[in-house]
Amino acid sequence: MVLEIVLVVLSLISIGLAVYSWWRVNFLQNKIKGVFQSDKIDNVDELLESYSKKFQNTDSKLDKTFTELQSHSIILNYTLHKVAIKRFNPFADMGGDTSFTTALLNNENSGILITYISTREQGGRSYAKPIEKGRANQQLSEEEAEVLATAINSPLINKL
Repeated sequence: MVLEIVLVVLSLISIGLAVYSWWRVNFLQNKIKGVFQSDKIDNVDELLESYSKKFQNTDSKLDKTFTELQSHSIILNYTLHKVAIKRFNPFADMGGDTSFTTALLNNENSGILITYISTREQGGRSYAKPIEKGRANQQLSEEEAEVLATAINSPLINKL
């Protein structure tokens, strides 16, 4: 008789532990659903698998974006983004600063110098001089040298 009472008590304790375990599993599943903010998936394994797929998809998108960013960064090194201009009067007998010189350089200080000299008789003349790594192959006027130095020393928006 004592053995039967002990077995009944152990059975009741086992049932109580089983109910508590079941309640605890449901409680944890609801917590996990709350963390992942999903009411559509009933199975935690399915929920975790769906988020794993989302993370893999996000990783592949980030890899693609990083590759594109590297490509654009390389392209930006060769775009013209250092610019300087100066107007001047090359002749004492003419009024106003109607002539100008402009420097258009890339990140490597290569590009072009364009100079326009305004004259009364011929209307004007234009000159273009290539610039390679901050140096010109032809002799520069005072204004051209000044504009080239200004463009070379102009700060970039962000260093590439």
